[in-house]
Amino acid sequence: MADSYVQGSFSFSCTHAELALIEEAFEASYAFMAEDTPADPSPEFLAAFPPVNPDDPWSGFLAIFPDPDFPDFGVEFEAENPRERPELSTVFVYSTTDFQPDALAQLIRHCCQDTLRQAPIGFEWACSCSRPRVGEFGGGACAIFADGMVFKTTGAMLSAMLSRKSHAASTAESRHGWSEDPEYPLADWQSEVANGGTRLGYWPWVALSRA
Repeated sequence: MADSYVQGSFSFSCTHAELALIEEAFEASYAFMAEDTPADPSPEFLAAFPPVNPDDPWSGFLAIFPDPDFPDFGVEFEAENPRERPELSTVFVYSTTDFQPDALAQLIRHCCQDTLRQAPIGFEWACSCSRPRVGEFGGGACAIFADGMVFKTTGAMLSAMLSRKSHAASTAESRHGWSEDPEYPLADWQSEVANGGTRLGYWPWVALSRA
């Protein structure tokens, strides 16, 4: 027998009004998971989670979960007001067992529209197992924008890398056997290192250049 885990820990900043929506969402989640009926949602919450069923004011919120009958974010939730930026709140979410990327991303997208219009919010997660089972280890990342979300898993990235490697024209190899990004030649990186322009390794330099 083996146990599988989805783990994650991240923080982000948002407005106090957005934090109030997030807190209301977690309180509703706790109530539903305890098989209780939460208090009626606030008007602000209904605006953030418009009902998909006119007869159920919570239906828009429940729809963000993969299983609406199990509306659990799978994380611990904390918040604080930093002294250096009192106009904002800092939200922390974390779990070592049942982190729910889909629902958390939807929560942020619905509750933090003002913040997301300024800059996207992102997080990563990891998948692990109590036994060394093939295919049970991986993870992914999510970038959340005001108008949508982008998910990528390590499995999808690995498949893309393997596919690219199989096409000699798309990946160059130096005479030293180093892999090289065709858009960012090793020679350019070596020149920057020699001139003191960077102290990064080749692939971190590529990632920074692409940013």
